[in-house]
Amino acid sequence: MSTLPPSDDVRQIVDQAMQAAHHETEAGNLEQALALYGAVLDLQPGHAGAHHAVGMLASRAGDAETAMPHFAAALEADPGQEAHWLAYLGALIEAHQFAAATELLKLGRTRGLQGPIIDDIERQLTSSGAPDNAEINAAAALFAQGRNEEAENAARSLVERFPQHSFGWKLLGGIYHRRGDAQGALNAMAMSARFDADDAETLSNLGMLLTRANRLDESENVLRRSLALRHENADAHNHLAMTLVERGRLSEAQASIEAALALDPHHEKAAITHALILQNRGRPTEAVDVYRDVLARNPENTDAHSNMLFCLSEMPRITPEALFAEHLAYGSLIEQRTAPPAPRDNTPEPERPLRIGFVSGDLRNHAVATFIEPVFERLGQRPGLAVHAYYNHTLIDAVTERLRGHLPHWRDVAALDDEGLERLVRADGIDILIDLSGHTAFNRLPAFARRLAPVQASWIGYPGTTGLAAMDYYLTDRKFLPHGQYDHLFAEKLVQLPLSFPFEPVSSAPDVGPLPALAKGYITFGSFNRLSKFNSEVVKAWGQLLRALPDARLLVGGMPEQHDHAQLRAWLDHEGIAAHRVDFHGRTGLHDYLKLHQQVDLCLDTFPYSGGTTTMHAGWMGVPTLTLDAGTVTGRQTACSLEHWGLHHFVAHGVDDFVAKGLAICGDLAALAAVRATLRQRYVLPTSDSMTRVGDGIEHALRLMWRHWCQGLPPASFEATLPPGPADVTQ
Repeated sequence: MSTLPPSDDVRQIVDQAMQAAHHETEAGNLEQALALYGAVLDLQPGHAGAHHAVGMLASRAGDAETAMPHFAAALEADPGQEAHWLAYLGALIEAHQFAAATELLKLGRTRGLQGPIIDDIERQLTSSGAPDNAEINAAAALFAQGRNEEAENAARSLVERFPQHSFGWKLLGGIYHRRGDAQGALNAMAMSARFDADDAETLSNLGMLLTRANRLDESENVLRRSLALRHENADAHNHLAMTLVERGRLSEAQASIEAALALDPHHEKAAITHALILQNRGRPTEAVDVYRDVLARNPENTDAHSNMLFCLSEMPRITPEALFAEHLAYGSLIEQRTAPPAPRDNTPEPERPLRIGFVSGDLRNHAVATFIEPVFERLGQRPGLAVHAYYNHTLIDAVTERLRGHLPHWRDVAALDDEGLERLVRADGIDILIDLSGHTAFNRLPAFARRLAPVQASWIGYPGTTGLAAMDYYLTDRKFLPHGQYDHLFAEKLVQLPLSFPFEPVSSAPDVGPLPALAKGYITFGSFNRLSKFNSEVVKAWGQLLRALPDARLLVGGMPEQHDHAQLRAWLDHEGIAAHRVDFHGRTGLHDYLKLHQQVDLCLDTFPYSGGTTTMHAGWMGVPTLTLDAGTVTGRQTACSLEHWGLHHFVAHGVDDFVAKGLAICGDLAALAAVRATLRQRYVLPTSDSMTRVGDGIEHALRLMWRHWCQGLPPASFEATLPPGPADVTQ
């Protein structure tokens, strides 16, 4: 092991490599991450962080033999980190090397290692025996009756007296899960499985918890083990289906969910999973039928209702007015069973410091986080604002930790019911509460229906109305929802922010290549939208373009496995588009995904749900998108970007117009090449000044909303304006 301190240059390279490896790990690119960690260890063989990271990756892959030497090296290099002791102890116990673990624990004690977790490990290593069946049954009954505090006391007593018996850990895991302590539940359930590897129910629960922690390889292995032990467990089939959905293996997920429903046709969670799979496979009509069946049996299943509304927004033949009516029906149903709000004690002083709350389940490695982080960064420390985050997910990743660092007040609320969330928000004295989810996963719209704050607004997460009368405003900009054109499709009043978010490009993005058609002699169309946005009407419009240009090709990226996009292939066959004219590309890393754009001349958009981030990425790679503004809010995303870039002639207003515009664009390759060469220059990129100015605009809009409430006026649409500034972001 090297004893010489690294030079500043080596230290900088090592730091950059560690950061890159961390990002690759977050993105799921584990081979790249391992290669980067290996490079760090080549330069600095005693780097504790790299050894610990390699050990964790190996441990999660079930390779304890590889993990333990790295844990040992991390501990030797930096014994001051408790995590290094815990990782090595855990690996030894996992391998049933109890004697070695005991000796290591003794050494740790001499070096000051202490705390409740260490005490639990020590009891585990020094105790044995098993509780009697009567005690187990009594503790289980407490849990089943919802007597959580008594059940927790019983579980703790069991694990203290019988730390190597599985039941106490299993019960404790269930209690932690019910409470919303995801990491505690996962740790306890893993301990239970360690001491009884043949308990199918424990393995099913553990697999579900691993999926929620985004540890998908482990989850699939654990769930398949559970089903091998007890194939008739409908819950395990459902959990496996969800894991396979997350991995993009939709056909396998379909088989798993069919097995679950065959075992229990009335399994509500399995039915929702089934609808989600159908939606992801481009079969929204069937998905909606499943959601409606669930709601007919249980009208209070708000998750199913939100899922259905999101699904309806992707269907081509529903009118904007009908979609709006469906959202209003949701709002009416929720608010009918919601008690009138209790009086508030927020003082109506228009210029006092404001307490602002943001509610989201996406404050993690998620697209919403990329938009909200600069807001948190700019608003979190402003003297006129006290910003609170209410995080409605149990997954804590590096993005979560970074976001948490921007704000003075952070609340984890996934375990709280609506009444508990209301008490917390009111206790925090929130003046304006902002929903960042809409009808997407992990939303808290039923809580918003309770009127948690004097002013409530929705933003970013969902391109459309919540349908709630209790939601006062929807935040947007004038390009996305031009004044007066979409107000009738919102239960909320529209607030047009004065400035737009700049696009932050991927730092490792490849260069923009030349227009492929100039060398190939034919046009290559492209699409990178998710499969659920495709439908027969979209492919019919594309088919007209492809038939009119018989030499043209189509590249479709981001696809799941081949048999999972069979419906898309069938639609193309129906349009007479031969298989040799279409190239399907699977999901890949971000760099390779962007590089595929070098093969594409023009992207074709989906409708009525258009591209968002995909359109921005394509444009950064020099590829404009031909879109159809279908008159829906969900169809405005690409059009908004194109209008920002001055490419209005890429926005169509009907299928005939879509085809005509596509032919005109493809008929002038010189003009298309010129757009490609200059498209990056049309982007407004973030600077410190511009992002501060965006923050000013958001704070100004919030202040106007608050002044309006202080005057006792009902919500009203308005456009927030700022005096011109040197770093204004154009709209």
